[in-house]
Amino acid sequence: MPNLTLRTHPPVVFAYSPNHIEVIVRVENDGKEKYWAEADVNVPERLSLSPDNSLRKGRVRIGIVDGSEYIEKSVRVYANTYTNPQMYRCTIALYLYNKDGIIQTRMDKPIDIRCEIKKPNTL
Repeated sequence: MPNLTLRTHPPVVFAYSPNHIEVIVRVENDGKEKYWAEADVNVPERLSLSPDNSLRKGRVRIGIVDGSEYIEKSVRVYANTYTNPQMYRCTIALYLYNKDGIIQTRMDKPIDIRCEIKKPNTL
């Protein structure tokens, strides 16, 4: 059975300024069958998948995951001058296709993105 793991790098996005973080999608295949993996990414209002405008939904092609292997892809999530400091819940829907192109498995998983006010640099 395949496994889906999500993490962010860096761990926080900063409020009221244009910046971004990477949401890293990791797909592990414990079985012997090959799968083609794609993921739908949904971000809440005030976050975006585009640096210039508001884009709340997107799809990323992760690739072919062979048996006993894993693959990782990252998706950039952008903040802007209207992003408030709070927790934002993003959702990832992973689709695994078999060799016939039929959806074998669908997995939905949320990830919380923490948004904080940037602190001044001090020594």
